[in-house]
Amino acid sequence: MPRFITLATYTNEGTAGLIDGDSDRKAVMEVMHQSVGATLVDYSLTRGVYDFYVISDADSFEQIAAMTLKAKASGTVSNPITLEAVDIDAMRAMVKKVEFTPPSE
Repeated sequence: MPRFITLATYTNEGTAGLIDGDSDRKAVMEVMHQSVGATLVDYSLTRGVYDFYVISDADSFEQIAAMTLKAKASGTVSNPITLEAVDIDAMRAMVKKVEFTPPSE
């Protein structure tokens, strides 16, 4: 199953909810993942450019995109970026199959 890593920032509204609210954000992420048939692997706040990361196992990128769009539409999340984890052994096997002739100078 593909693994996806999503990084994002909280808007001012989202940050205020973290400070003033009492909801369990990891539990919210779990419910959101279950609703689209994905699995939450990990969620944590971070220091730096992004405020948090989410690691998800999902059958398709569309599941991740749907959750990301829903979060953005709420006005609490901005600047999301999603990465797909790559199996280096599978990548190496595929590279060996690539037929390529470099352009001549």
